[in-house]
Amino acid sequence: MCEILDEKSISVCDSAIDRYRTAIGDLLGAAVSFTHVDYQPTLIECRDQSRLPEFHELLGQLMRES
Repeated sequence: MCEILDEKSISVCDSAIDRYRTAIGDLLGAAVSFTHVDYQPTLIECRDQSRLPEFHELLGQLMRES
């Protein structure tokens, strides 16, 4: 399960995080950060405003595939 928090961040449940981390991390690299807190969804944030369109497109693809 994922929850869009705002235009630059999303929380992703543990069961899907590996797929999101691979897809987003491979394509956007240092433009995104992953923050994990035990027993909570992982927070993924796009830190580079110029990469937001790519971030949104990837999220859309990943969510449609779920």
